[in-house]
Amino acid sequence: MRQIISNAIDELCSAFEKNGYNPTPVIDIGVLVASADGKVDEREREMLLDVFQTLMDTTLTPEVVDNLVTASLEVIEAAGAESRARLVASILRDCDAVEPGVKVAIALSLASQGLTKAERTVVERIATAGGLSAARLAELTAEISKHSDGDPISVRQSIVPSIPPPSSSKQ
Repeated sequence: MRQIISNAIDELCSAFEKNGYNPTPVIDIGVLVASADGKVDEREREMLLDVFQTLMDTTLTPEVVDNLVTASLEVIEAAGAESRARLVASILRDCDAVEPGVKVAIALSLASQGLTKAERTVVERIATAGGLSAARLAELTAEISKHSDGDPISVRQSIVPSIPPPSSSKQ
């Protein structure tokens, strides 16, 4: 799973740089998925910070990554998730990077709570607005899902091995 998402993020960052975009749409994809149920809980936020700091090969401090996630949440709240998903898809399309963007969205949804109905809707919005066919979305979902054992915690740990197992306390 780590290799899939790492390659997809690398592909996205290269495409964004080549086309004159900064890499914040990658963060928007993660925040859109994490906020699909209407909120981003602390565990989801930590997962986003860990994934982006580890996989974006950046020298960004945790505080900067946290600020980027916060800014993305504020924009999504102000503009609405659907319009933000369309904008992100438009950028992905402009960069010829819809598939890697959708791969990141699928992998992050599997790493949060599993691919919930709300998260599937976000992934479908991005894919549809990006011009990806339903058949290709199904293929990508199956391809990425086969690398998941269905347990979001183990998916997270395969993406970012330094993530400690969750405490036994309920959230």
